[in-house]
Amino acid sequence: MCRRSVADDLTDVRGATTWVDQLAADAGLSDDVRYNIEVCLEEALANLIQHGCVLDGRKDIIVAFAAAGRQATITVVDRCVPFDAAREPPPSRPTREDLRVGGQGLRLMRAFSNGMTYRSDGGRNELTMWFDAPASPPPGVNS
Repeated sequence: MCRRSVADDLTDVRGATTWVDQLAADAGLSDDVRYNIEVCLEEALANLIQHGCVLDGRKDIIVAFAAAGRQATITVVDRCVPFDAAREPPPSRPTREDLRVGGQGLRLMRAFSNGMTYRSDGGRNELTMWFDAPASPPPGVNS
């Protein structure tokens, strides 16, 4: 598992997503999976940086990436007030008003990841998202 600190500043989100994208490319993940990872990581970090309330001291944001076989995981660790993005009530079906810019982070994270888990222990929060690459079709079968 590879780890990287992320500054409590929106300007560092691009650096974190670029770093993860390179690791995902090195792991042989497809462009589609890499895009899904980028969308989810950008949303998680932007929400944390913009809305996360520090419990004591600093946010201490860390991103961890791991890939094994056809699955990749991204874990975002912080020291903010707990917020369980994985258990927030699912967004209702979007209305025209819901399709405005902003406020879509949880909906996007649910749509672009294969799942999320959350845990908080001793002032440390961990949001883990996983991404499964689709199985390759058998040789000779067009998809």
